[in-house]
Amino acid sequence: MELTHLNQIDFEEFRLEKIDCVFATAGTQSRCLFLAETLNNRVPKKILLVTGNEEQKQNIKYRSRFDEMGFIPHKAVFNDANGIDRLLNDICHVNTRQINIAMDYSCMPKKWYAFFIDSFTRNTYQTERINLFLSYTPKVFERNPGKYAIDYFGPIIFNRDKLRDKKPVSMIVSLDHNSGSLYEAVNKVKPRKLLAFIPHCAHDPGYTKLVREHNKNLLERLDINDIIGYEADQPEEINSLLTSRCLDERVHSEVVIVPQGPKTFSMVSMLLSVRYPDIKLWEIVFKDHKISPDHGNPAANPVIVKVSFINDELD
Repeated sequence: MELTHLNQIDFEEFRLEKIDCVFATAGTQSRCLFLAETLNNRVPKKILLVTGNEEQKQNIKYRSRFDEMGFIPHKAVFNDANGIDRLLNDICHVNTRQINIAMDYSCMPKKWYAFFIDSFTRNTYQTERINLFLSYTPKVFERNPGKYAIDYFGPIIFNRDKLRDKKPVSMIVSLDHNSGSLYEAVNKVKPRKLLAFIPHCAHDPGYTKLVREHNKNLLERLDINDIIGYEADQPEEINSLLTSRCLDERVHSEVVIVPQGPKTFSMVSMLLSVRYPDIKLWEIVFKDHKISPDHGNPAANPVIVKVSFINDELD
């Protein structure tokens, strides 16, 4: 399928859309229920992605609520792209003109929604058009930075985004308030050039100052023109800023994006890599990353991006 269209739509406009299928995950945060409860009585097919690990078992109150709403559990394996392929084939390989799918990625691991985007663009379905509504519910941010050991640093989709060329590396990072791990990642790659994106969140304006304070040592290394502010609830603006910088850097460098911070940035990064497959997406995964059960309350209405995929094999 070919990605042909990307735009942000208002949450109230989204609520008027006819949705055929919704994907969600129970996660560890209360905001994981927000979109599901909004759509509960209007969607015929509801799928809950689960891991079956201890973290999921500790959040039985969220899982139980999804069960009450009629969500069907589907076990997702972190490195099993083929499982996502099979799941989407069952849903999308039908003789119809259009399918509307909603995905709440607020509490999903990056690898999961990377697999979904990758699967849509690698495969062709019988349906002519797939409209994917990507939903992110903003949260109340933690104020204390965590100190976590890095378990993995490298490509989100391992077999696709390894460094191969002999070009120097330009690294683009979106910052959050956990600075230590990112500083370690930068020192490991030693990029020729580093660009830092700093979020501004309308629902939590103080978070920008916090990010700057906790990343002070990293930011002091950069030219002021390589520090870019962005509005976390404006994906189209993120897309414009990120595309411009990536196209400048990819002429002479391999571009690696490391999307920390609000997930709107990581989702836009993934959609950008569909258009420019040479742009690489890497992630930092922590060991024993446990979050307070009171963390992650919904702080604003979801930010919705509508992405359209067209069957490019049809006349």
